[in-house]
Amino acid sequence: LYQAKGLDKTFNVTLIEKRDVMVHKFGALRGMVYGDKFTHRLVVPQDKLLKYGKIVHGDVENVEPGKVLLKDGSELEYDYLVCATGSRNRLAEPLANVSTRDGIMAYWNNIAKEIEKAKSIMLVGGGPVSVELIGEIADKYGHEKQIYLATNKDKVLYNDPPFAAGFYKKIDKQLKKLGVKVFTSEEVQMPFEKDNPVLVGERHVTLGSEDVTVDLVIDGTGSIINTYMYPEAWKDGESARIKVLPTLQVEGVDNVFAIGDINNVRETKIGYTAMLQAGVAAKNIIALEKKKKLKKYKASKPVMFVPLGRKGGAVAMPGFSLGPFFASMLKGKTVFVEMSWNNMNQKKTLKPEIK
Repeated sequence: LYQAKGLDKTFNVTLIEKRDVMVHKFGALRGMVYGDKFTHRLVVPQDKLLKYGKIVHGDVENVEPGKVLLKDGSELEYDYLVCATGSRNRLAEPLANVSTRDGIMAYWNNIAKEIEKAKSIMLVGGGPVSVELIGEIADKYGHEKQIYLATNKDKVLYNDPPFAAGFYKKIDKQLKKLGVKVFTSEEVQMPFEKDNPVLVGERHVTLGSEDVTVDLVIDGTGSIINTYMYPEAWKDGESARIKVLPTLQVEGVDNVFAIGDINNVRETKIGYTAMLQAGVAAKNIIALEKKKKLKKYKASKPVMFVPLGRKGGAVAMPGFSLGPFFASMLKGKTVFVEMSWNNMNQKKTLKPEIK
């Protein structure tokens, strides 16, 4: 979306977006805890994004050389194409086919109601989704709820290559202080379904030598890469990611760029690095048009911003880590809500959080 805005003055931009709002994903986990007090801040109107270009609301069926086919049968031709279809975690899977503001908010609000009712909660998966959601729950409810986290990795927030040791120590210490019971190297089998990543009702689970009873289980595992619509020739067969050159052009296709989660650039796939890639791709499109030399994208070293609520968390930087103050200032305090509305030219329409 932001790249479309950046190219709007230079090119005849068409943005294909299936939803009638922009979903501010950075704040989704907070929305799942605070519900209708917060979710209205996560669905941003798109009508002011482009001054010259246009937004086409539709779902992409297939991408071919020179044109994009939508599921309603319409076709859109392109001179340049930026593929930025991203990924979705298991917890967001039910939103894949939800395109309206009210439907998106209703999904988050319903999860918030189940979290409010639950006395004991298990998060399956030890990645940022589970850890950040735990932070939001603990931030609102304190020690009212017993929270369990189970991961099949040997540590929470596993990464290859690993982050600095201090980062893990900071996160582990804060989870312990919040009363979270963490179980590593545990394979937990739950009857999750594609449209059902939240299981309500009492369940008995054996974790290590401990038998636990929970009344809410949330799937915080993995991510699904949205590359089904692209030609197989563009993809890395093993990962299904789009193969790109250092210029972020798709291999063998000079006028198509792929950015963010969907490409095979080896770096931590987070919003920060996706925005860096978007900037390089935009400059290279302009350079192509002017027949100038293209810029190469330099992959970022492992970084991670993991807030635990509004005041906790840690930041992993290359070779060192930062504590709760920086995690809060960089992400946790605002989860970038104001920045997002400002980038969409909607700053004046943003309503405050309901206390």
